[in-house]
Amino acid sequence: MIQRTIRQHYLLIGILATASILRFHQIGQPYIDATSWRETDVAGVANNFYRGNWNIFYPEVSWNGPGPSYQGMEFQTVSYISALLYRILGQHDWVGRSVAVLFSLWGIFAFYQFVSLVWNREHALAGAAILAILPGNFYIDRLFTSDSAMLALVMTGCWLLTLYLQTECRRYLALAGLIGGLGFLTKLPGMIAGVPMLYAVLVIPGSRGTPAAKRIATIFAAGVFTVIPVAAYYLWARHLSTTYPPYIFTGGHNWIWQSGLREWLGEAYFLPRLYQHLNLWFWTKPVMALVAIGLFLPPPQGKARWMFHCWILGIGIYYFIGAQELVSNPTNLNIVNPAAAALAGSALLAIASFVRSTAGPVMSVMSTGGVLLLVCLWGYRHVESWGYHPYAESAYRMGLALREKTQSNDLIVTMAQDIGDPVAIYYSQRRGWVFPPAETWASFNWSDGITDERLAIQLLDDLRHQGAGWFAVVEKQKIRIRETNPELSEYLDRTFRIDEESPDWTIYRIPPN
Repeated sequence: MIQRTIRQHYLLIGILATASILRFHQIGQPYIDATSWRETDVAGVANNFYRGNWNIFYPEVSWNGPGPSYQGMEFQTVSYISALLYRILGQHDWVGRSVAVLFSLWGIFAFYQFVSLVWNREHALAGAAILAILPGNFYIDRLFTSDSAMLALVMTGCWLLTLYLQTECRRYLALAGLIGGLGFLTKLPGMIAGVPMLYAVLVIPGSRGTPAAKRIATIFAAGVFTVIPVAAYYLWARHLSTTYPPYIFTGGHNWIWQSGLREWLGEAYFLPRLYQHLNLWFWTKPVMALVAIGLFLPPPQGKARWMFHCWILGIGIYYFIGAQELVSNPTNLNIVNPAAAALAGSALLAIASFVRSTAGPVMSVMSTGGVLLLVCLWGYRHVESWGYHPYAESAYRMGLALREKTQSNDLIVTMAQDIGDPVAIYYSQRRGWVFPPAETWASFNWSDGITDERLAIQLLDDLRHQGAGWFAVVEKQKIRIRETNPELSEYLDRTFRIDEESPDWTIYRIPPN
């Protein structure tokens, strides 16, 4: 028994080491990958903390003019910790990524402990191994966003709540409320975990014979004290979004009550786009097959054997009301990965058991290793070709050029590879505007580019009046303007002066108005 426990500990260490290798890969890459927009948004907030705005309740962006530009965002756990670390380590891209990675490694450990309690250690190891190499998970976990921290904190809360349910030690309940509540604050989709945890409360018996009514009342009170700060913070974030430009409440769009059920049904409830995400990078086909097998296998005996089926139910509820938000911002899907890993781990053990019964223990071990290697290599190949690709490199280098040629108080206007992406402003370390400005995004279709030339010209004139001194555009957008917006192109050539031009970008000097 002792040897088996030691072997399990070594296996867990090996799983965490593998997870570290995958997540620290290209840890120093600038925020120019597939999610550059979200990462530089968070990085900009961290930069403003670091530069002196240390009030965590006022997250500020730099891409909407001279400011103040407070944005209604999730609680800035990751960006604030990163800003504090900047004071010790310096402001480097790897710092923000490393904070996210360290949260994720703790999350895998917490997941292992959680599954050990509700199922058993064997299934916990199998699930942790899948979670470590799940392509969408190891890609998202290295992003400078709040996703990995949210998942780690929520998993810790689930683990501690399960410990309380089994021991009735109130210290665990208090810690579950504090840490889980911080997870909900860090990103609201974490509250999906409330569905499986409600199931756990109903099915896991206590150890001290406490009357059920008293026990449930205690848990209910703890839940109320957990949810109140979360609700208060997001009401505050909503207030910020209606009080200060750019008047944006993160995650406030793409819900069913805004578009209507009929429109979503016309889009096949976004299931084709969901499948595309799952197939191309988030899970890939091997993981999808394992999850499908695990979903229909009878779960192992345990104190809450249907836990992860309930987790999937919670995701189903979330998808029903927020399908468009999930497929538009697919890193939000990260909350489904613990259930996917647990179910896929269960399938992995079922395959190993079948091989053991037909071909012996050696082939069983080899088949398990082969499946894990297939998941890892297949997933890495997809993530390498999609997730790490430097989509925003031109805008990144344009931002560095702006940093060299501008003064600290200059206001700039930028057009990156995607309309609205603040990557160039972040790397310029200046304040200014993305173009078109955020407050006018409703008038433009990002995928179609600039469709109203006269409005675009008027907006550029307005920005001149507000003090903008530089306009920088990547070559992709400049070509698009030349081909589809001749009036705007002529306005740029007539009104602005080219200061520097490269094959990837052009920087204009805006003359004083």
